[in-house]
Amino acid sequence: MATERALTSRVAPSNTSVAKPRRAGLTTPAYILGPRLLLILSTAMLLVFGLVMVYSASFVEAFTNPTIQDSSYIFKHQLILAGVGLVALVVTLVIDYRVWNSSLSWVPWAVITVLLVLTLLAGNEELGGKRWFDLFGFNLQPSEFAKLAMLLVVGMLLVKVRENRERGPLIVFIAAAVGLPAVLIMLQPDLGTTLIALAGIIAVAWFGELSMKPLAAAMLLIVLIAAAAVLFTGFRMGRIDAWLDPWAYASDEGYQIVNSFYAFADGGISGVGLGLSHQKYLYLPQPHNDLIFPIIGEELGLVGAVLVAVLFLAFLFAAYRITRHAPDLYGRIVAGAAATLIGFQAFLNMLCMVNILPMTGKPLPFFSAGGSSIIVTLMLVGLILNVSLRSVVPDEADERRDQLLIIEGGREGSREEKRGGTHAIKAGASKRRPSAQTSRKASLATMPQASPSKTTTPAKATAKATAKATSEKKHFRRQPARTKTVEKPRFREMPASRQPKTSDKAALPQQGARNPANLTLSMSPARNPARNSGAGSNSGAARNSGAGGNSARKPSGNNSARNRGRDPLPAGSRSTRR
Repeated sequence: MATERALTSRVAPSNTSVAKPRRAGLTTPAYILGPRLLLILSTAMLLVFGLVMVYSASFVEAFTNPTIQDSSYIFKHQLILAGVGLVALVVTLVIDYRVWNSSLSWVPWAVITVLLVLTLLAGNEELGGKRWFDLFGFNLQPSEFAKLAMLLVVGMLLVKVRENRERGPLIVFIAAAVGLPAVLIMLQPDLGTTLIALAGIIAVAWFGELSMKPLAAAMLLIVLIAAAAVLFTGFRMGRIDAWLDPWAYASDEGYQIVNSFYAFADGGISGVGLGLSHQKYLYLPQPHNDLIFPIIGEELGLVGAVLVAVLFLAFLFAAYRITRHAPDLYGRIVAGAAATLIGFQAFLNMLCMVNILPMTGKPLPFFSAGGSSIIVTLMLVGLILNVSLRSVVPDEADERRDQLLIIEGGREGSREEKRGGTHAIKAGASKRRPSAQTSRKASLATMPQASPSKTTTPAKATAKATAKATSEKKHFRRQPARTKTVEKPRFREMPASRQPKTSDKAALPQQGARNPANLTLSMSPARNPARNSGAGSNSGAARNSGAGGNSARKPSGNNSARNRGRDPLPAGSRSTRR
């Protein structure tokens, strides 16, 4: 009865209606909701922290600029651009990321490629390169948006490659989608952005589970391109020399590195205080842009610099956890590559500021002033949150179905059965053939088969489940212990190879004679001459005649296991032992 009640409570009828899912905040598990909240929190802290540091690092330059003369102008401009970036984040969050897993992803790629061409032809030349383009009064940097466009297109093509379609044309498309924007960015020239974009493509291949051989070949090609770009360009070789010995070039290529060292040295452990930096007073060029990290280290000290690194690590941890639980391959590629782009650029900037890597001049995400950088960064965050919101979340019916026994009629199988489980009983899915080999098959053969067109009632389901439990119990009943019988040793006939010659058969007794009187001693004279000479009280004749009371011993039951398997000697040649 207890077994029947347990089975009845675990059986669910097939006509049970699917329960409506609750609100997302109540049904979202912690392994999905936790990384999402951590990503939102770390992004908000980085954004607010960055705006505060932009104001602290820029008010001196904004006030001394004769065309501005407003100490908060750069901060207000950055605040507006951050608002635009939040709007872009919401747009990328609302649009399902799976929309870009189609030919539609070529549209932003084509638009950005055209803007890169226009930048080379009619762009604004600043800081030794044409990297900005005026678009409706906005100073746009298309190379920042090219990173995002390349990510979407290459991810879509890589998914098609994984689907075992025609790979030849797809590989050509991938090379074109990566090579054309990369060449246009290199011609600006902008080696740092090119390396960051190619790092994002490596992340796409990694999260797309591409084999290691083409991945290693692509990384080797990137290293060769970067080395060639450095060796054949004069100002890049000067940066390498300043990286190796910045104090020898303190007034030229090493000027930024040396002043960054001064800023970190003044900051110490706790810093000189927020807004009290000395290096931002026209010592560090544009301290609110690429060189904002030394200002953080000077004003907030080592504590502030470590806090920035910890916030980026928390951001990456949350983003990669979201990547792990992505609903499909394209979502995993998009979320993982977007997080890698932000993290790679952030730590590239920080490592360059402490002279671990050569100076590249790339902005620090969330911190450096610049419209294109903050907008693209927030769009990448929107893509990661988009994947998180569409992650697989089981509803209440799914969770109960995974825990209960499901009786299904006329269907291919339950969800647990498709996953490889054995908790589901299919009624009518396939006809069972009776077999008498095992009691389980015999009992299942006697069960009534449900019609595929009819629905199994709870009473019939309970009866079938009870019959199944009974058959399994019979099948696994313990068998009685078997007694092991020990056979007595038997004398077998001696093999032909060991039988005596024909001339000696007359002197031998009959085969199988068991009389102790027929047994003769065969002990060697060299081993015991006293016994063969008849001396002593225990002579061989006395033994054979039984006078000494020690007759030839027969094999006992204790020695049966020892004698089993041996070829016994004939009775006439068997020797006795004491």
